[in-house]
Amino acid sequence: MKIDYKRGIRISDGDKEVLLDPSYQSDIGVVTHGHLDHLVKDARMTPHTLDILKIRLGERRGKPVPYFIPQKVGGFDIQLLPAGHVFGSAMVKVGDILYTGDFNTRGGVTCGKAEPVDCGTLIIETTYGKREYRLPPKEEVEKDIRSWTQIQREQGPVVFGAYDFGKAQEIIALLNAMGEVPHVPDKIAKLCEVYQKHGIGLKFKRGTPQGDFTGVVSPSSLKRPIDGLAKLAREKDGSTAYLSGWCAFYHFFRSMDLDAQFPFSDHAGYDELIDFVKRCDPDKVLTVHGSSKEFAEAVEQDIGVRSRSLK
Repeated sequence: MKIDYKRGIRISDGDKEVLLDPSYQSDIGVVTHGHLDHLVKDARMTPHTLDILKIRLGERRGKPVPYFIPQKVGGFDIQLLPAGHVFGSAMVKVGDILYTGDFNTRGGVTCGKAEPVDCGTLIIETTYGKREYRLPPKEEVEKDIRSWTQIQREQGPVVFGAYDFGKAQEIIALLNAMGEVPHVPDKIAKLCEVYQKHGIGLKFKRGTPQGDFTGVVSPSSLKRPIDGLAKLAREKDGSTAYLSGWCAFYHFFRSMDLDAQFPFSDHAGYDELIDFVKRCDPDKVLTVHGSSKEFAEAVEQDIGVRSRSLK
């Protein structure tokens, strides 16, 4: 069995070959989720991701693989498991190998959560793989968002900047639980409709709001000069906030027109990464993306498991 990185994670064994998150279209490819840096046509993916692909890339081209149902791809038996990153995201089991893709053990109300799996080789995504990348408990972040929103809504509109796919729908769900139905631009609304198709009852509004309102927009709308719903909120003496895991480590007030920022992440932080490795109990760990070298070193030093950066 050979594992290497060649425009994607390639697993091969004789005449068997499968590509995980390839950067090009392939009928032996497996796409883990619908963010644009992972999404390609003609590959295998969950039905949820296939519907997201249609919205984001214009065609529903690919083969659906439901969670937990084994299928053969490139001669290998594969299985997709919830990854907790975004709606439809999946970890990939290939024999005794587990590839996490982008994943989150804390999960979310719109995407479930990742659970550890016993495996011989763990290929793990390490966006927050440095020791200093420790994220606060998600429950605390959500509590802070709710408290801030309640206070700011007494003074005027509130607009959140969040990635169009994933975080936008998570904050919409959080606002819905508070009794708020946020306004959103059309590109976020179209993605929300895919969630609704799959039984996730997000409530949102299109169009120009009248009076006070809450809104969810792309982060680019908060960059100076602000536009869209964010600009309208400012004209009504409203407030803006940015949601990103990186808010735990960096300030975005100079590059964006913000009143607040919250470390609202859809990735596992360093502590969750280490815990996941321990609970999977692999013989070998391969790290990819982000701080892959630093995390590989930490795994060997702190857990005593052979590890190296794959890319």
